[in-house]
Amino acid sequence: MKTAIAIAAHPDDIEFMMAGTLLLLKKAGYQIHYLNLAGGNCGSLEYDSATTGSIRLEESRKAAQVLGAHFHPPLCNDLEIMYDQSTLRRLAAIIREVKPTVLLTHSPADYMEDHINTCRLAVSAAFTRGMPNFASDPPRPTESYDCTVYHCLPHGLRDPLRRRLLAGAFVNTAAVHETKLEALKAHQVSSTGSA
Repeated sequence: MKTAIAIAAHPDDIEFMMAGTLLLLKKAGYQIHYLNLAGGNCGSLEYDSATTGSIRLEESRKAAQVLGAHFHPPLCNDLEIMYDQSTLRRLAAIIREVKPTVLLTHSPADYMEDHINTCRLAVSAAFTRGMPNFASDPPRPTESYDCTVYHCLPHGLRDPLRRRLLAGAFVNTAAVHETKLEALKAHQVSSTGSA
């Protein structure tokens, strides 16, 4: 089966930047997967960290359901997405289990470190899919197959130094905007301006 995964940093990142393409892949016969590396615990000025994380986890589950995507729970908290061995091993296990042929993630040149580190982790985890000498956590068998990585443009179309970024390709997602917006509406904490 053809499989695609969107790997983003925070709840609502997939909906804003990747959901349209993910939905088009689903229409093309792909099984789709949804993963935010961080749980969104810093995404509110109104609620404490634990409450915010709990709310945003449920919002993400609901959004994935609207998209018709397989939901994967977050691996860490906001601002704790680090390019480290432990996180890479855990993400590699998910990649080896899902076996995506298409991976959507953030740009390597983004305004926020969580986004940049998510990109680096996603690309590296995909690279390890056929490397038996790199242990995943939990252990998963490796397999060699083609996996294409696509990077979304960052908000504001600027890199960390505010230089303009130009896309190499665009995907017209107008046909699925209604569903994309429904998924985005699942995020009430972030859409109220609290995040």
